[in-house]
Amino acid sequence: MIDYKVSFCIVLYKQPLEELKRVISSILLYEYEKRIYLIDNSDTDRLRVLQSLDTSITYLWLGQNLGFGKANNIAIRQAHEWGSKYHVIVNPDIFYHTDVIAPMTHYMNIHSDVGAMMPQILNPDGTLQYLPKLTPSPWKLFWRKCPWPQTLHRRVTDRFEMRGMKQDRTYDILHVTGCFAIYRMTTLWQVGGFDDRYFMYFEDTDLSRKIHECQRTIYYPLAHVYHDYGNGASKEKRLFFLFIISAFKFFWKWGFLDLQGHKLNRQVLAQLKA
Repeated sequence: MIDYKVSFCIVLYKQPLEELKRVISSILLYEYEKRIYLIDNSDTDRLRVLQSLDTSITYLWLGQNLGFGKANNIAIRQAHEWGSKYHVIVNPDIFYHTDVIAPMTHYMNIHSDVGAMMPQILNPDGTLQYLPKLTPSPWKLFWRKCPWPQTLHRRVTDRFEMRGMKQDRTYDILHVTGCFAIYRMTTLWQVGGFDDRYFMYFEDTDLSRKIHECQRTIYYPLAHVYHDYGNGASKEKRLFFLFIISAFKFFWKWGFLDLQGHKLNRQVLAQLKA
């Protein structure tokens, strides 16, 4: 019998109601004790109607856009006070058809050294999104954004996204995506949650790095969710500017050379040869 509490957080910002109802319906597939925090960064509280969908939902309208990490930290504090054992970060554009929470939290309950994990992330058509990644470097980001010859580009991208991973076993990874991830609350609390100096982008990479210093961060492809991935930073100048600002903050914090990051990358890549 499952005897632990699971909390969820969705950060809202002017999404369509139907999209949000879809992700909440997926979360409600988890039958055990839960609390769903809807933290709304929108300029109006029109999404408050979502609170009526289930008694487990807590809606909080902030009246301003605080950014992804800072909004999530509000839910993390409330979930910690509630007594959550596992905390799940969920993007509004996520959905799934069978409960993935119970098997993933069961895995974490057995493996007490795991602080964070992500499932397999699929496009709506069922194709794989390569979201588990190595620790980034300025060089890797520059390479990925430039139109190099396809063969050279693919070689670097495949390594950075660890595309050699098999999809029938777990792996230690260095980037647990913020679009859908489960965290052990004691670990999340220990590392201080998200660094809210990031308004958007790199906050999940930073959090993964902090957690990896004290516990394992895992890719668990034995469960999967669907993600309507927008890749906004490649399409909108404002989002690309935010991406660059957050990248600079990340490298300023962890080092532009980051020898420790290079060492960690070599360690996780060694799994692909096993």
